[in-house]
Amino acid sequence: MSQELQFNFTLTTLNLSFNDIGVDGAKYISQALQSNSTLTTLDLQFTNIGADGATFISKSVQFNSTLTTFYLNGNNIGNDGAKSILQSLQF
Repeated sequence: MSQELQFNFTLTTLNLSFNDIGVDGAKYISQALQSNSTLTTLDLQFTNIGADGATFISKSVQFNSTLTTFYLNGNNIGNDGAKSILQSLQF
């Protein structure tokens, strides 16, 4: 799926909420988002990504200028994950 996201030129919203993608899934999505230029909304609510997954997602935000909305509710990202996200938004 990450390859499809990486080379997709039409998808603007991706909702993976309530799918147990975990940290590994967040890592693959993050890599794909770094070269995706159409996705504006990413919903990762309750996907079990944790703080490490949030850190991966935050890295993609720094390189992706089209992603404007993402949902991370219910992932137990903790202070470290939240800090990574906030720092990436200030980039």
